[in-house]
Amino acid sequence: MGPRTNPDGRFVHKLLRTAMMRKVELQTRNESFLSSYRISEPSFNAIELPYSSLRPLWARLNQQKYEEARTLTITAMQEPRIFPQEERAAMNLALAMAEYHLGATDAAKRLAGKSLDLCPNQYAAHRILLTIYVAHKDFAAAYLHLANLPSPKSIVSWDMNISQQDIHISLAAWAWQLGEWDQVADHLETAYPNGLSEMPAEIREDWFKLALYRGSADDAAAAAASLLDLRSVAGADEILQTIVQSGWIKQALPLYRSIYSKQPENELLRRRLVALCVKEGNLQEARELTRPGALKLAA
Repeated sequence: MGPRTNPDGRFVHKLLRTAMMRKVELQTRNESFLSSYRISEPSFNAIELPYSSLRPLWARLNQQKYEEARTLTITAMQEPRIFPQEERAAMNLALAMAEYHLGATDAAKRLAGKSLDLCPNQYAAHRILLTIYVAHKDFAAAYLHLANLPSPKSIVSWDMNISQQDIHISLAAWAWQLGEWDQVADHLETAYPNGLSEMPAEIREDWFKLALYRGSADDAAAAAASLLDLRSVAGADEILQTIVQSGWIKQALPLYRSIYSKQPENELLRRRLVALCVKEGNLQEARELTRPGALKLAA
């Protein structure tokens, strides 16, 4: 699937309706990487700064000394001189960051907007706005803002880029919070075009859950297969029992065969495999599995 940054019309309409009706409290999507994912704030770690006035501001913000940064920025902005537009944009950005961390989110939004008015070709101010939306759990606004964000034509030296992969992981995270599972899948497929093989383990865990939510047996089995070697026998069994309880016996059976082949002495795995073979009508295989001795029912 090719890049898909902009959401389709129906999804945009749905998100706008959600936002306008006041955020209906959404069920928290706990215990997942995507439910706790946050886009990075501007780091203010740039070394090559075009104006000497920015250096002390960037240093304080990088050190998380927000009170000092706020005071220094306000003082610098009040100097009786003509400021280049880019310098003024950077100062508004710095003040927005300080105000946000000092709890003045409305001021931070306004200042980030001013920074963008002065210098549209940046990501940093957008990062602050997105951070504020997420802090307020306004995931619909965050999704729409980032999905419709044009790529800057040129990046200023103090900016902090957002990669296409980070964009789609962020969009997947906010679609997850909104329970829009197909959108989550679209964005993860765009972020990881080579599929499970390039997804980190925590994303594969969420892809497994996503497959359950979407009712996709094959996707669930593929994700489970990629996770089994990372789990103990009990952990692997927990994953596979989720597949079994979803009614996907056909997909669970080869996975149980795979882990049992590596742990043939494990009675729990043998009992699971026997039960699945019986359900699938593989009676000869079930007999072979029981031949070494009676199953230990207490296993």
